[in-house]
Amino acid sequence: MFVPKLFGKVVYKYHYLSHITSHTYLSPKKLICNFDFSLLQMARRAWSEVEEEILLTNLTSLVDQGVWQAKNGFHPGYLGVLENQMRVSFPEAGIKENHIEGKIKKWKRDYFYLDAILQIPGFGWNPNENKLVVQNDVWNEFVRTRPQLRQFRDREFPNYNR
Repeated sequence: MFVPKLFGKVVYKYHYLSHITSHTYLSPKKLICNFDFSLLQMARRAWSEVEEEILLTNLTSLVDQGVWQAKNGFHPGYLGVLENQMRVSFPEAGIKENHIEGKIKKWKRDYFYLDAILQIPGFGWNPNENKLVVQNDVWNEFVRTRPQLRQFRDREFPNYNR
């Protein structure tokens, strides 16, 4: 039996990214696949400062309620709740669960790196500007061994304390 592959995933009687509805075998070499590429939701999204602030406020309210908080994160379903809250605030933005999940992962990664950097001698924190404080020679030595963290030098982290 011929089993088609789409993006390296086997497509056979199940939904891939919830957008493949069905497919019909015409012959072992010809396949019609009802896949609408325009519906494919990409995880990357440009967030405005206002959207980030509302998302962080909604996430903080979930923590304060205590209903969604688990020992090592959140209970399943919290992304749906956040999506509904974001839909109320930004009905035309089209913010989905995968966008929220991607933003939270990015925040976690960035703040994990920031905390690790602040543990290194020679690095400090300016609470007024919400930026790293470091001398040029220390920074140059640091970036020489870790070039992927170059972006953290002059970047603001306005929600670091939250």
